[in-house]
Amino acid sequence: MDRRGWRQWTEQDAREALAELAHTGESLAGFARRRGVSCERVRYWRKRLADGAPTFVAVPVGSDRHGPRIEITTAAVTLRVREDIDLEHLAALVEVVARHGRGC
Repeated sequence: MDRRGWRQWTEQDAREALAELAHTGESLAGFARRRGVSCERVRYWRKRLADGAPTFVAVPVGSDRHGPRIEITTAAVTLRVREDIDLEHLAALVEVVARHGRGC
């Protein structure tokens, strides 16, 4: 570690940080700020460790006080919508998230 406290991430460090980011649901900018790293570092590792196109993780549909919902999670964003959302509207939301969800 140098005088500024900066240290290079190993692949394992990056995998752990990206898993934490996905689990917390924080924005990339908020996560990077909290961890004291640059957004560019997080983006670099996310791109380096990506295995192709963005993937979506299926989660069970649950009920809460807002009614049944669907969650769509990528490495950067979790999108929560009501189960009865119009599919065209959902597709538009996913497109916007994919285009603008990079944070920082």
